[in-house]
Amino acid sequence: MTTTPRDRALRALLVDRVERSVRRRRWLIPTVGVGAFVVAGALTAGALVGTGLLQQSLAPEDAAALVATGAAGDVTLLGAPVVRVSDGPTSLTLPERPSGAQHVAVGLQCAPTGTASVAVAGGVPTTADCGTSVSLPVGADTAGRPTVRVEHDGPMTVWASWARPDPIPGPSPEQQAALEDGVVTRSEYVAAWDRYVGCMRASGHPVDLGPLQPVVFVSGIPTEALQADSRCGASELLDVNAMWQNEHPDAEPYTPAAGAPYDPATDPEYAG
Repeated sequence: MTTTPRDRALRALLVDRVERSVRRRRWLIPTVGVGAFVVAGALTAGALVGTGLLQQSLAPEDAAALVATGAAGDVTLLGAPVVRVSDGPTSLTLPERPSGAQHVAVGLQCAPTGTASVAVAGGVPTTADCGTSVSLPVGADTAGRPTVRVEHDGPMTVWASWARPDPIPGPSPEQQAALEDGVVTRSEYVAAWDRYVGCMRASGHPVDLGPLQPVVFVSGIPTEALQADSRCGASELLDVNAMWQNEHPDAEPYTPAAGAPYDPATDPEYAG
């Protein structure tokens, strides 16, 4: 399994935190037979001894560092995340909901790699890829200390935290400039998609549009990238995309006309 700079930063952060917490004796619950705390990269059955589980709280300064690694996606963690090491399905108990918390962010590393099922407070499960994180909304009527349930067959390290989605920005100056004259040209449309793709990649969620040049671009976004998609789309793409599609009503997404190669000769009004 290839480790990324994010994985290495996360491993160093949490391993250091565990070592310091052991010295301070700040475990939230007793541990039984945990021989090692492996955070990122390739976990193996040998990394966990016996069937013991560990739940530990991260201090606020470490939570800030965790977000800086990019592992939390486009959310701000609120309070101290909790971490659990498990050999198989496990649950984490969150602290009381802090002010402003609307979501729960959950990240995981596991072996074998693949996917895990994640549910909060008994809600509808969602699928998360190992090595990524997801952000799940939690209704205002959820009281007390909700439980995060993660289902995966094999060793894993999971962290969970109350979170607040990052605010959605307004249109960037480049997007505003493209809209100013009331017309979106092909070059402005493609440039908006290029900026969106760059924004998504900078957020840790690469988007591949492929080599084709269809009339209307369409991209698939996994669950863990939805927050980044909302932010990058609002900033760089949404208004330009909407105007371009309005200018080309026969080429709405998911129609044969949308996927046809763009021919500027048939589009003289907007081909510039």
